[in-house]
Amino acid sequence: MQPNDFASYLLAIGICNLLLYFAFYIIMKLRSSERLKLLPLLCIVCTSVVWGFALFFFFQGLSTWQKTPAESREHNRDCILLDFFDDHDIWHFLSSIAMFGSFLVLLTLDDDLDCVQRDKIYVF
Repeated sequence: MQPNDFASYLLAIGICNLLLYFAFYIIMKLRSSERLKLLPLLCIVCTSVVWGFALFFFFQGLSTWQKTPAESREHNRDCILLDFFDDHDIWHFLSSIAMFGSFLVLLTLDDDLDCVQRDKIYVF
């Protein structure tokens, strides 16, 4: 699948970079015999689900920067949330929640190391 514009291409690179970083960090954490607590695991699962829904709404392709606003308006669909918000608005809502969840994962991922001395933490 090829993105329609540069912004979508840049967004795809950013999301892939985030996912690869998370995967690398979690794999290295598990390889170094560290554990994942329940809260970070729950955050990872919930954030992944929300990212999945957000990307579903993003790929609906309702807006394009290659057309004038009047031409782009012709492709609008009916509002589906509260008869006011369309797919693109829902994309913004869900992606902001998913980004918050991603930062929450980063914040809680090393909670198992709270009681470990700094010089005893394995650095990878």
